[in-house]
Amino acid sequence: MNRCITYQYNINTLKCQFDPAARSGEMEKLMKRKFVQIAALCLSTALLMGMGGRQTVSAAPSSASEKVIRVGLHHDGPYGTGSMEGLNMANHTGSGFRFGYYDSSNQFMALGSTAQKEVSVVKTMNVYYGTMDSYTSYHSALTSSAVAVGEYHLQVSGPYATFAEAQSAASKFEGGFPAYIGGEFYARIGNYTTRDKAAAAQSELAAQGVSTVIKGTSEYSANVVVTGTNTILFQFDDLGKGTGLGVEPNAAGSGGYVTLSKGRLYYGGFRFERIGGGNMTVVNILGFEDYIKGVVPHEMSNSWPIEALKAQAVAARSYALSLGTKHSGDHFDICDNTHCQAYSGQTKAGSNSDAAVEQTTGQVAVYNGRLAQTCYYSSNGGASESSSTVWGGNQAAHPYLVGKVDPYEASANVNNDWTRSLTSDVLAARLKAKGCDVGGGVASIAVTSLTDSGNPKMVTFTGSNGKRFSLNSREVVGMLGLRSYRYGFDTAAAPEPSGPELSVNGKPVDSISGLYAVDGAGNVVPVGENAYVITGGGAIQPIGQGTDGSNGSGGSGGLGALSSTTGNNGVFTFIGKGWGHNVGMSQWGAYAMAKQGYTYLSILQFYYTGITVGYV
Repeated sequence: MNRCITYQYNINTLKCQFDPAARSGEMEKLMKRKFVQIAALCLSTALLMGMGGRQTVSAAPSSASEKVIRVGLHHDGPYGTGSMEGLNMANHTGSGFRFGYYDSSNQFMALGSTAQKEVSVVKTMNVYYGTMDSYTSYHSALTSSAVAVGEYHLQVSGPYATFAEAQSAASKFEGGFPAYIGGEFYARIGNYTTRDKAAAAQSELAAQGVSTVIKGTSEYSANVVVTGTNTILFQFDDLGKGTGLGVEPNAAGSGGYVTLSKGRLYYGGFRFERIGGGNMTVVNILGFEDYIKGVVPHEMSNSWPIEALKAQAVAARSYALSLGTKHSGDHFDICDNTHCQAYSGQTKAGSNSDAAVEQTTGQVAVYNGRLAQTCYYSSNGGASESSSTVWGGNQAAHPYLVGKVDPYEASANVNNDWTRSLTSDVLAARLKAKGCDVGGGVASIAVTSLTDSGNPKMVTFTGSNGKRFSLNSREVVGMLGLRSYRYGFDTAAAPEPSGPELSVNGKPVDSISGLYAVDGAGNVVPVGENAYVITGGGAIQPIGQGTDGSNGSGGSGGLGALSSTTGNNGVFTFIGKGWGHNVGMSQWGAYAMAKQGYTYLSILQFYYTGITVGYV
């Protein structure tokens, strides 16, 4: 449930300095938070309570909902799961399949069809049916299999004007099939694993007065076969023009149709292209809103509150549109994993997630009239983070991606605690790789400054040689593989920092028990355990945290506060909360807000500062 954006895609922001006077107006406008004062509490703190939002959807639906998108399912490269030698497809709805190609506008151009409900697309080389790497399909390495689809064929005649004419001519021979080669139809016979076998078959036909030509393998060709057999139904070869073979299920009635492939259900059709003559890159081509119906239930459970699902639908739609054709070099728009957005077709979809997409059709997050890039992640552990902290760069480019304390997520009761332990010498080696020579080991680590939302900003490492090196949080998280930007240290073996954070009439307060607040209406109310404060330094944090950030958890500290550790017998343990990059919307936070009765608009406007929901 974690959307990651790499720095190269320029998700950049500048950190904003906290100005209580200016910020209070913004919070009052966006979240209707009330500032209250604890009786006799020093004036350097104030409580924040409540939340609302602008409940508006602007403008009118656009053509975005009519967009067709190309999603890479099986492909090579650093973010791919590998291209395919053979891929099985079966009707979930519909009856049979049609063959063709997609034009430059992604419109399917039909050439022919079959009533077969289970077909496989294989590259036109010698492939064999069987199980390899837990997948039963066609593989070139399974040479001992009894079922082989050979790469040599006999061409009888042609060209023909139509698929039907070529199919009719091919049907006169056992093993005959229509082929579409370089834009023209031909009739071909058989499939042979060697040229000698093809030549022997050619001689037999010649003895019957049938003249044929041997056609060998092509680096761009693909066959459609009956799954589990070597019966070829159709052969397609674009001769390297890049169109690829298109396959779509025949629609059943007036409704949509769904295909089953590798245990997943998909709307739309599929393009098979042997880029550079290798295995087949497989792309799902479908309507944009159908694509969003496949993202939402993969990112959030169909059983979640519909307002959370609607927030996810708008975020996923906005994010996908902001990516554009991120994978154009791979011959598709975006991929199906977390490099872009997790997408599993309709496998996890249900009536709830479908309704969330349908009720927000075409809606996107907009900032100052432009599409917002709505990053999201699983959970933040209590505070989101500005994109400048996570990816660097200029905040002015994405002013809606600013960190803030999250008072809602905790009520979801999600277990997002984590720890990461590394030895002193391992830390020293990783620091040395970054040009920081701390000697033979690390003596201490300290969070030396915080971001506006109370997460670590700078971390200082002191080496056994006495040298100190300060790294920003982005460098630390990447170097150590931390799970979120909300982290600190296990200080069980280190001296406990002293000095509570709160005071009343200048005297320390060790607990919020017995404290009362006066709200904006003059009501005196007990201070709850989820109360937050703005400190004299401008940081927003839970009121129950002391300067050691212990949160009442014994020796564990550092979350939302400056902290340090000397380790425990040469082992340094980082503790944290949250899962993901912390920028934008917390999915568990959205869940919690929806459970508390907030609408999807309020959810979106809380996590994406200053946005509206509309159409672009």
